[in-house]
Amino acid sequence: TVLVGHNAAFDMRFLQLKEAATGVVFDQPVLDTLLLSALVHPQQQSHRLEAIAERFGVPVLGRHTALGDAIVTAEVFLKFVPLLAELGIRTLAEARAAAQETYFARVTY
Repeated sequence: TVLVGHNAAFDMRFLQLKEAATGVVFDQPVLDTLLLSALVHPQQQSHRLEAIAERFGVPVLGRHTALGDAIVTAEVFLKFVPLLAELGIRTLAEARAAAQETYFARVTY
């Protein structure tokens, strides 16, 4: 299973902080649409989810709700897949490696 999220490092940090208390560990590979945006559209000033959705013409409904954010993130991710392929990025490993080269990958929480 691959987890896809926007600014996933932020959410993953909260989950990591509760691993001992809950016994739940998320160790799946993660694809972050924030990092993918910085990779595919490095010239853009904003990589906020709303800005990415607007660039792709993806409607934003229910922002900052679990379902609304999940749907927008999923639709945005699907728009990135062909753009990544145009860059020669076709596998999960390639996408993760390329995303780690972006500026935003250095942000820690």
